[in-house]
Amino acid sequence: MHTRSLKPPTNPPPGLDVLQPGPTIYKSTGELVWSDPSLGSCNDLNLQTFEGEQYLTVWVGTGGGASGLQTGSGFALILNSKYEVIRNISAVNPEGTDLHEFRIPQPAARTALLTAFNPVQLDLTSVGGLAKGWYLNSIIQEIDIDSGRVLFNWTSADHIALDESFNNLTTSGSGTSEGNPWDAVHINSIDKDHEGNYLISSRHCKTIYKIDKNGTIIWRLGGSRSDFTALSNDTEFNWQHHVRWRNDETQISVFDDGAAVLHQTSIVVDEPVATGKLLNVDQEAMTVSLAKRYFPSPNTGFSLAEGSTELYGDFVVVGYGSNPWITVHDTATQGVVFSAVIGPNNSTLWVGGISNYRAFQTSTHAFTGHPTQPPSVAVVAGDVYVSWNGATNVASYTLFTGSSPEKVTTRVSNVRNSGFETKISAGGASTFILVEALAADGKILGRSVVHRASDGSIASR
Repeated sequence: MHTRSLKPPTNPPPGLDVLQPGPTIYKSTGELVWSDPSLGSCNDLNLQTFEGEQYLTVWVGTGGGASGLQTGSGFALILNSKYEVIRNISAVNPEGTDLHEFRIPQPAARTALLTAFNPVQLDLTSVGGLAKGWYLNSIIQEIDIDSGRVLFNWTSADHIALDESFNNLTTSGSGTSEGNPWDAVHINSIDKDHEGNYLISSRHCKTIYKIDKNGTIIWRLGGSRSDFTALSNDTEFNWQHHVRWRNDETQISVFDDGAAVLHQTSIVVDEPVATGKLLNVDQEAMTVSLAKRYFPSPNTGFSLAEGSTELYGDFVVVGYGSNPWITVHDTATQGVVFSAVIGPNNSTLWVGGISNYRAFQTSTHAFTGHPTQPPSVAVVAGDVYVSWNGATNVASYTLFTGSSPEKVTTRVSNVRNSGFETKISAGGASTFILVEALAADGKILGRSVVHRASDGSIASR
């Protein structure tokens, strides 16, 4: 489940109700803006630039990343402001496109960075496994969005040593079959620098790798073989997610989970609290220091999986993954200016918990939703209820009535949009009704079909 907040309010809501799976957009006041349960299982709903325009992007498919093994087979979708799919992108991989990354690198904005996983046979005797063991190969690909052509393909089996993994093979009991491969590396994010090199996060190696565009490893940050000298405390990270270049590639942001669940049963806790971190990275002196650290509040604790740290000028948005929390922080002071819980406050990944892979922020200036379906209307006990899934700029609704479906033109009342569903008194309405949605400047954004005022049934389309 993925949520997005629009702007930190003065008095944030205590929680956001998540009623069904699928991508969702919320206002920061807790009101639902859009959801599409028909897309089913999804991750990483975001707003990205493609060919100079802003679009929603999301991964949809089957499976999930909680097990740390096969992490899902699906597609990366690009949706326009009408919530229509305009591109469907897939990694060129037998197992399909994995859920962990779908990034459109800038400024070219014409390619997709995708993750994929594929079990392969490998000699695992050096780490206590079988000579013909099974290894879950972490794959990153850069795909041309329009043609689907693979521009770059890189695999962990060819570049990362087995003993860099912190996912103990013998303890896990994995690596014994194609259906039980050893997830040694577990790549969960990809970024790209201005020179065309790749920045990848390996959760199970606790390492950030910089990969040359020719495929060789340039350096490691973190893990057992770090090439950097720490100049301050708290630069380490454990079982991390969502690694991104920041500030002209002088800093790296990371979500430090602090803990992990391996093979659904083994919980490993290295830090008591999950935090968003901003690290100063000097690639000439090869030093790293802590710039900022963003702590959760009022809820606190480690995260077993997932999570994100995203910068928006004066604000930093942190999503806590397996913990259904979102916090927004003042970038400079690190203080919390907004917090919310998404659905039940339950961090159990497999028993009814809400999983929020990444949390992002936008505004109606950056994204304006124009749904193709008209506003929905229902009549209950003499009142009219109207909602318009995905419409972002509705300021008010006007109720009209008439004696025939062809002439519903008499204005009854106008009410302010009060949330995802707005109540309008039907007093003064005659046989038939319709509702218009208006912008703040009075522009008509949409009009419902004609309904019978008696029971809300559709009279005319």
